[in-house]
Amino acid sequence: MGKIDQVPAPNSNQDIQLALPYMDAYSFEQVYRNCWKNVFGIIFHYTQDEEIAEEISQDLFASLWERRKKLVIKTTVEQYLNRAAKLEAFDYLRSSNSRREHINCALQNLCDAHNCTEEQVLFNELNGNLNQLLEELPCRCREVYGLSQEQGMNNKAIASRLMISEKTVEYHLYKAMSFLRINLQEYR
Repeated sequence: MGKIDQVPAPNSNQDIQLALPYMDAYSFEQVYRNCWKNVFGIIFHYTQDEEIAEEISQDLFASLWERRKKLVIKTTVEQYLNRAAKLEAFDYLRSSNSRREHINCALQNLCDAHNCTEEQVLFNELNGNLNQLLEELPCRCREVYGLSQEQGMNNKAIASRLMISEKTVEYHLYKAMSFLRINLQEYR
């Protein structure tokens, strides 16, 4: 039948560390079917938003599949996914709140700002790094970010233009902002 016969099923309570490198599409599908509802439920519990919970859940499973050969898990896949679901939900909530705070702070600073050569040099350096990081974003994420931040479109207009839901727009903005926040730490 394949590699699934050689190792314990990934959804068993055995140490999954041995099974992940051998996980094939069939065993991944079994993990997905066994754990999807619970992962979605955990994320939905914290975000109270079905579309965001669905997007984050999908990304979590996609990440598991992509990293299966190098991922070392000391617990069961179910325990790992439950913990990852909580962390992703918290990260989403923290990022959403942080973004609102930064926008408010930036607006306040804009009113108090004064022009200065040093600030202009720092701004140019930051802007260069920002543009470089934006090129690393996935295509759809970069597109949503550009429409929002560079063209000033609101989420509803972006959703209409790209034929996606507003929650999907929010999710892509969350992912872009989270990525940029992590990679632009030195400018804080």
